[in-house]
Amino acid sequence: MPRSRSLGVLALLLLLAGCGGASTEVKLLVRDGTVRSVGSECSGTGAYASLHRSAKFVVRGVGGEQVASGVLPAGKAVAALEEDLEVPRVPTFCELTFEVSLPAADAYDLVVDGEPIRLQRKDNQAVGMVP
Repeated sequence: MPRSRSLGVLALLLLLAGCGGASTEVKLLVRDGTVRSVGSECSGTGAYASLHRSAKFVVRGVGGEQVASGVLPAGKAVAALEEDLEVPRVPTFCELTFEVSLPAADAYDLVVDGEPIRLQRKDNQAVGMVP
């Protein structure tokens, strides 16, 4: 195959590989109310223990088709209350934030351990929360 043709085929393959969608920031807020230090690494607790670093996930479109997959990162503890309790550990939620390539849509389902969590698109983010 001539060099120019090889480069053309390579360019086409690279273009097609990038057609899966745009990079989207996913923010998942796990409202578990666990007492932690704000900013510390976290994962879901209790009924949400499956939401942890290295847990496999799939993102599905509203029609059920798989549009992305990967593994969850560690979360970061965020204050559950606006009030300053003046103590080092307070009730928190665990926020997991990660990037994934998603096609344009208003909603998706993030599936971890068989349980779907609805994500809603807001600007360039897909946002979800449990419960």
